[in-house]
Amino acid sequence: MSHKEKPAWREWGESLLVVAILAICIRSFIVAPFKIPSSSMLPTLEVGDYIFVLRYPYGLRIPMTGMQFFDDAPERGDVAVFDFPEDRSIDYIKRIIGLPGDVIRYEDNKLFVNGGEVPREYLGERAYMMAAGGVDVSGHFIETLPSELDHSILVKSNSIRDGEWTVPEGQYFALGDNRNNSRDSRFWGFVPQSHLVGRAAIIWWSWDSPNKKVRWDRLGSLIH
Repeated sequence: MSHKEKPAWREWGESLLVVAILAICIRSFIVAPFKIPSSSMLPTLEVGDYIFVLRYPYGLRIPMTGMQFFDDAPERGDVAVFDFPEDRSIDYIKRIIGLPGDVIRYEDNKLFVNGGEVPREYLGERAYMMAAGGVDVSGHFIETLPSELDHSILVKSNSIRDGEWTVPEGQYFALGDNRNNSRDSRFWGFVPQSHLVGRAAIIWWSWDSPNKKVRWDRLGSLIH
């Protein structure tokens, strides 16, 4: 008994379907691309950086349902992508500063976690290009969070929003590394666990649009 061979179009169609399903699964549950649209995370992330975001560290989310399983908490200092609490159709990227139960205070451009001032080291002034095309200048610091994570921040002399916040259970306090050019938890509140999309991992492409050139030195940089 002989078997008819499948038509070429059917073999191609089945192969493309398998590839499409694999691509959807990888993007939904493992890793997804993300483009940096603003200067709020400078100097860690620049406008025009293209990054990969690991989707599984904070739990598995079912696409287009908002359902999340195997929830896992972020660590202090993680650079996280999440649904913007005021509009879940928008992705935001900030650094997780406050964990549930923490008391966060921001005063005169100084960060306090549970009553202790977060130490930082001044490195000098840094000029940078903003998303709108203008140039700004801020002080460049190395900040050391209580998790002993060192990371770069930009800070001006004037503070844009001071206050004290107690982080509720199941939620997180997030700040941009560009402290005077970031709309973050100081303005709109906390990030619920269910809004977390994934952890920023690596820069795979970086395009300097004003100068129309590739930032080759940033390619392959790990994000921390």
